[in-house]
Amino acid sequence: MKIKQAIPSAILLALVTAPTAWGQDNIKAAMEAANTEWSTAYNSMNGKAFFALYTKDAILMPPGVQAINGSEAIGQFWTDLLKAGNRKNFAIEIASIQRDGKYAYQTARWTLDLVKDNGEVTKVVGSSVRIFEEQDGKWLAKVHIYNVY
Repeated sequence: MKIKQAIPSAILLALVTAPTAWGQDNIKAAMEAANTEWSTAYNSMNGKAFFALYTKDAILMPPGVQAINGSEAIGQFWTDLLKAGNRKNFAIEIASIQRDGKYAYQTARWTLDLVKDNGEVTKVVGSSVRIFEEQDGKWLAKVHIYNVY
């Protein structure tokens, strides 16, 4: 009799916890895709691609400068930063992800190679926090703050 009682409980537990696990897998895949798209834009030095990666009302908070508001201004920031052509091999490694409805946040560690005029390469490392908003099935950065170690 105890086995008959345990089976429905086990099924109920599986049904209750499965959506959470599936949801986490889905958001992780979405965040990985967003990171791939972002890294591709950066590594190809395609500043114009950044316009489409941020919400219209996004805010970017880079170290040492005033906050930048709006996807157009943020796209221009990245375009100007990449003009020098001395930044290579940008990569993002996710540290944590959380989702709450149409919003998700991601903490991450990033790296890139900064190439000096003489060819010397310096590894640059930092952390970032991005808050994403889901818009029409795509995750766009709404708030983005990063630092450099």
